[in-house]
Amino acid sequence: MNSSENYLISFFDNLKNVTPVFSIELSKLFEFIQVGRWKLEVENCRIDLSKKKELPCFTPSGIFKQRNSLGIESYSGIICLDIDNVDNPENLKEVCKSISWIWAAFITPSGKGLKIFVQTTPELSQFQISEAEVARSFFDLTGFLRDEKCKDLARLQFISFDENIYINEMPEIFKKRSR
Repeated sequence: MNSSENYLISFFDNLKNVTPVFSIELSKLFEFIQVGRWKLEVENCRIDLSKKKELPCFTPSGIFKQRNSLGIESYSGIICLDIDNVDNPENLKEVCKSISWIWAAFITPSGKGLKIFVQTTPELSQFQISEAEVARSFFDLTGFLRDEKCKDLARLQFISFDENIYINEMPEIFKKRSR
């Protein structure tokens, strides 16, 4: 698998919606984030963080008929780490470029965090194990912890604007590391 793989995900109008409005390829969403499809909304959010709740959201772990773990229709195998409270997210994004299994990374709507995307084996039964191992490996390599609240299967992630989004064209599939 590589970044040309078509990972379909669910897209939601905002945080309050529990049913998706459509499915979209994750790579297309990355393109929208890079070209500024929601630039104005994200810039407003960076001025007033309370506006974040109004931003569109997506479920990187797959397609959902309803936004809860039981609502999953198709698991993508994608793990998304949410890294908050980063003094210089551009520097952390540069570090991500040296980690072969990171597929993509972009700055969060607050401008003070990073979303990290990792391709794993698409076995739904392994989601929690894979997510924990990805988070542990990322911490071991960078010293940054993922947001503990953002580790469940159906967790929404907010869109953003990052013209310098990092996309690894040939990422390694993350496999459990031996300890």
